[in-house]
Amino acid sequence: MLFARLLSANFLDRDSLAQQIAESTVTEIDENGSLEFHSRSNVLARVKMRVPVSAEANDRDDIPISVLLHVVDGRVTELEIYKADGSRIQEMPAIESFKVFVPE
Repeated sequence: MLFARLLSANFLDRDSLAQQIAESTVTEIDENGSLEFHSRSNVLARVKMRVPVSAEANDRDDIPISVLLHVVDGRVTELEIYKADGSRIQEMPAIESFKVFVPE
């Protein structure tokens, strides 16, 4: 799963976000597979920015696919997945091909 790949990075309060995700109901919200989280966890994450971790890999046509984990008011809210040129994703790359980024 993509969020497991994101959580493989070391960043502030990653474990709190992992707990929130584990205690969430999830709804797919678009054709790219973006997810909306509704966490039942009482734990809040003390992240420094709305997107504490992201990842990128290329689609079959070499256009980048971005994955962003959104956190609002200490709660994971969305796993956003989109293609850089706005076109439809042709083939989701293997999870291990996603390069993970943690902003400083």
